[in-house]
Amino acid sequence: MKENTRQILMNAIFEVFEKMFFIFLEPVENTNNRYDHISSIDFEGRMKGGLSIKFSRKMAEMMARNMLGCEKDEITDHVLADCAKEAANMVCGNFLRKMSRDEIFKLGLPRYALRGRGEQEDMLPPAGADHITLSFKAESEEETLQLKFFGSNYD
Repeated sequence: MKENTRQILMNAIFEVFEKMFFIFLEPVENTNNRYDHISSIDFEGRMKGGLSIKFSRKMAEMMARNMLGCEKDEITDHVLADCAKEAANMVCGNFLRKMSRDEIFKLGLPRYALRGRGEQEDMLPPAGADHITLSFKAESEEETLQLKFFGSNYD
């Protein structure tokens, strides 16, 4: 994949996490961290592909607290799922808009799964697909997330 696509993905995730979740991310080397949550979204248009984001539980909780103003005891599994799906939706939309301002893309419905459930495998790039993997940690925190993007017909 082109370096341009990687940079646009980085800009999209930084912008969404800073503006919507008040979380400042730092890129890190691809880690083998254990992720508890995954959300994904597919898209079609000039490009066709998908994006998935894996989160540690504490990262998902931090996102929910910051975005929704929830106290820790108010954060339910349903709130975490909605927050994770919204993150995938916003990052993908931001990325596609940055890739091509004039193109119209059709986004699928965001999906969500907990670690250890079979549906997580359906949210990752297809076997053999060319993809980009980006890993991040929250600035001044040790909480992590990982983004995977795959697409076809990209420039």
